Amino acid sequence: MPRLQLFELEDQPWFPKVLRRGVTDFLAYVWSLSDDRYSEFVKRLKGAMAAMGETQLLDMASGSAGPVPKLLEMLETQEGYKATALLTDLYPEISAFEKVKAANPGRIDYVTTPVDATAVPATFKGFRIMCNSFHHLPPEMARKVLADAVAQRRGIAIMELVERRGPAIAMTAAALINVPLTTPFIRPVRADRLALTYLMPLIPIAAAFDGVVSCLRTYSVEEMRELTHGLGDDYVWEIERLTNPGNPFGMMMLIGRPANASQA
Repeated sequence: MPRLQLFELEDQPWFPKVLRRGVTDFLAYVWSLSDDRYSEFVKRLKGAMAAMGETQLLDMASGSAGPVPKLLEMLETQEGYKATALLTDLYPEISAFEKVKAANPGRIDYVTTPVDATAVPATFKGFRIMCNSFHHLPPEMARKVLADAVAQRRGIAIMELVERRGPAIAMTAAALINVPLTTPFIRPVRADRLALTYLMPLIPIAAAFDGVVSCLRTYSVEEMRELTHGLGDDYVWEIERLTNPGNPFGMMMLIGRPANASQA
């Protein structure tokens, strides 16, 4: 099916912060449950980071940090590669960032000021990464994100856990059921999260709506290749749809870096 540039609720400035936090907390919890889905991506990410001598991820459009803690853990346990991460966002959620930092002392830090992924200040070093957020961008902005990385000779990795296929759409729509099932296990327990899940189920509805829309907005392998066309002819681009037993629905992956690491 064609990609649709629809809107997600959490993109809207009027969307209540308490609902946005409820959705992102649910997603962060779900993304932390399985190692299998990330295994091949982590292997590719480690190879690209090692080629550039990078030991820090610069996470862009972090939201609530999503799978970043899991990726750092797997880089060390699976690949024997220790790394840190710096969280950034155009609209940073400081309370969410502080929570992740406290749970990962010495490994994760954050930036309190807005950071635009299409024009990252040169003072922010590290291998850039966007986890499950690239689909929010229309093509012209998505290309600017990649072009900015190329212009500054930075590595960049894009990871999307959703795709424009029926099974993935059904899986995200199941948030209507999965949010109530997982909420008791999300820490810390919050009265507003409980009320907006069980008494007035706005969080499950928002999570399901945004999940389905995310699938419809995700770039395919061919579309990602088009976005990189003409960018950094001396860049190595890995663009694939990864599948494994832990993630049968597929993961969209793009990793780019200078072919000659000494030029970075």
